[in-house]
Amino acid sequence: MGRFDGLAGGLGAYRTATLALLTVHGAAAGLGHLGMLDVDPVALAATVGAASAGTLLTSLVGALVSGVRAHVESSLITGLLLALLLWPALTVESLVGAGLVGAAAGLSKVLVRWRGRHLLNPAAAGALVAGLVVAPVLGTAAPVWWVATPLLAPVVLVAGLAVLRRTGTGTVAVAYGSAYLAVTVPRLVLSGQDPLDALASVAGSHPVLVVAAFMVVEPLTQAPRRRARLAVAVLVGALAGVPFAVGPLSTSPELAIVTGNLVTALVAAPRALRLVVVGHGSPGPGAHEVLLRPARALRWQPGQWAEIDVVRMRPDGRGRRRVFSLVPAGRDAVSVAFSVRDRPSGFKRALMAAPVGSTVRATAVGGDFLLPDDPTRPVLMIAGGIGVTPFISQIEHAGPRDMVLVLVCPTGMPPPYLRRLARTRARVVIVSPEPVPALPPRWTWHRGTRLTVSALASAMPDLPRRAAYVSGSPDLVRRARAVLREAGVRHVRTDNFTGYGRRPAHRSPAGVAVPAAPAAAVPAVRARARRRVPGSRRDRAAAHVEPGGVTAGATR
Repeated sequence: MGRFDGLAGGLGAYRTATLALLTVHGAAAGLGHLGMLDVDPVALAATVGAASAGTLLTSLVGALVSGVRAHVESSLITGLLLALLLWPALTVESLVGAGLVGAAAGLSKVLVRWRGRHLLNPAAAGALVAGLVVAPVLGTAAPVWWVATPLLAPVVLVAGLAVLRRTGTGTVAVAYGSAYLAVTVPRLVLSGQDPLDALASVAGSHPVLVVAAFMVVEPLTQAPRRRARLAVAVLVGALAGVPFAVGPLSTSPELAIVTGNLVTALVAAPRALRLVVVGHGSPGPGAHEVLLRPARALRWQPGQWAEIDVVRMRPDGRGRRRVFSLVPAGRDAVSVAFSVRDRPSGFKRALMAAPVGSTVRATAVGGDFLLPDDPTRPVLMIAGGIGVTPFISQIEHAGPRDMVLVLVCPTGMPPPYLRRLARTRARVVIVSPEPVPALPPRWTWHRGTRLTVSALASAMPDLPRRAAYVSGSPDLVRRARAVLREAGVRHVRTDNFTGYGRRPAHRSPAGVAVPAAPAAAVPAVRARARRRVPGSRRDRAAAHVEPGGVTAGATR
């Protein structure tokens, strides 16, 4: 899985989904060519083209109206999904119907919006329109979910697992699938089927796999908190499995998904928010920080993230949105930070080049990377590089809580936000192959290039009692979880920073934690000039705390 994570992190969620769906289509075309599946490969390709063209056309119109760039790959993904549920045929009526269904999917993103976000899963909305409008009028393009066949089930399963692994939404898919099976399998057993035959029938001949892996987990229509996402997934799975018919509406996956989208919008919908760029800076070597002022109050809790959308950039293989942990930057601002290497991505280049006064959007704020409710529970935090960002707000607003932060610095360079961390009460342990210059006297240094049990145990005799949190690259998270399990820590909460390239693993000799002696000043690091944030003259960390989280920015 480590090799896949490194590859998928570079591809991005959109590109992973595109390749996974193309794999399913390729398998279907191949089986159709061999006569094993009643699908015409040419008709399948034509259906994909018609559905994608319809989606893209309406998306382009919506982009012109809203002034943002259309995301071509998103339209392709929608077209690929629609082609898996519309029967492929080369007749004029069938292709026109596929195009109209694709157009309906694209229009759903433009017309059904609230708080700056579209509410409905585009493919599900298009399929619902296909059954209610297009099929009755044209006599074709009804959603039949032909992909649900035992021959394609293994391919759909493997392709879906790749998407779920990349997006980290496996629990949502399992919640949907479990609810669907819990409703459907007993109903089939009561009708006379053997339990194992009923289970095999549902897994191979019902669209549960493709819906769970590609549609229920669609990111922009999910709630920002894990508990709400799982509850909606269970609701959707149950609705998709309960047979009913009311007028033109009847049991279908698309109706269940759209119903779940509406429930999410009513009870837990994320709210898009405009953010004004007010400055740039560098929190440490090889890192860039963008200071942002929300147009209205942005409520969040320490450790949560914001999904940033650079609306005017050309989408790349990972789209035009990225998730960043929020860092307090004064009473009326927040900041996001990211690592910068020799060849930064197009998204990072666009965000780094954003001039002061320009705007980006926070399309969602959420996450469950939160400290324990019990303020007396001691905490261990492990971070690598820019993965320290979610811990900044947690440490600065932790009060008297016992907190130990372990920073893994394989290059021996100072960690990001060193000065801000030095002003807190948290104990800090640095793991690096060489002493890090200018460490505060209270900090300790452990020689090594990798995290070890000895490094943790030497700083925390009560290690098994602590609530453990890990943030950083997938490689660091995997290593830290293994070390914590070896040390007897049972509960570990993680926050992966995807998109990292894989670094070679080095074995380190066991070291001994020693007090860090005062060192010379940190070598000068080239960084962009930091502009002052209005309203935060001295300490950008002085964020205003209110019940329920941090309010970074007030309504003007």
